Amino acid sequence: LPGSQADTSLKELNWARKHLSTHLSARTAGVSVDWERIGLVCHSSGCDVTVRMILQNHTAVNSTAFLEPFSSALSGGSTVDFRMPALMYGTELCESFPPCCIKGFDWNHFYDHWSCPRALLETKDHGHCDILDHLEWNACHTIHFCKTRSDNNWEAYHTFIQGLVSAFFISTLQGVNDWHYVTNTTEIPIGVMDAKNDINC
Repeated sequence: LPGSQADTSLKELNWARKHLSTHLSARTAGVSVDWERIGLVCHSSGCDVTVRMILQNHTAVNSTAFLEPFSSALSGGSTVDFRMPALMYGTELCESFPPCCIKGFDWNHFYDHWSCPRALLETKDHGHCDILDHLEWNACHTIHFCKTRSDNNWEAYHTFIQGLVSAFFISTLQGVNDWHYVTNTTEIPIGVMDAKNDINC
């Protein structure tokens, strides 16, 4: 819709397509952007904007990672009827009291409404605030805004998330076509609650 956050995001992406390469080349020799391989990653309700942006123009990006997502855009009987690789990631504590993710609008909901190729991973003993920087995590933990671990393994968890998302985008955007770091649970360095995939389209 005109004026929506999704529409604004698409306009910003179009602006970047026209201006970012020139901006980068003027500052760093040999750096360029491959606009044929664009991936989007989002967290929480930011994924509502991302999924609405994709539904509005699914040719604008090539791959997407939804981290502990929320969106009402994929409601009722709606499904994604185009192929775009997607990773849906969730955590055990995210829907525990006090919840910061809403069952029925979460990573399982995204997975159920997306088409192949897609992968879902839910990990143990982590929550919605664990992805935040340490200062924000500490505030979330102290005021019990979302359920968190009793200890903060912030650095190890962030390293895992960075590796997971990087492996997904390397697999889906750089022609590697090897999802095993996303789909093979023996390669996942933290506890796994649920994992499923539909990648053989």
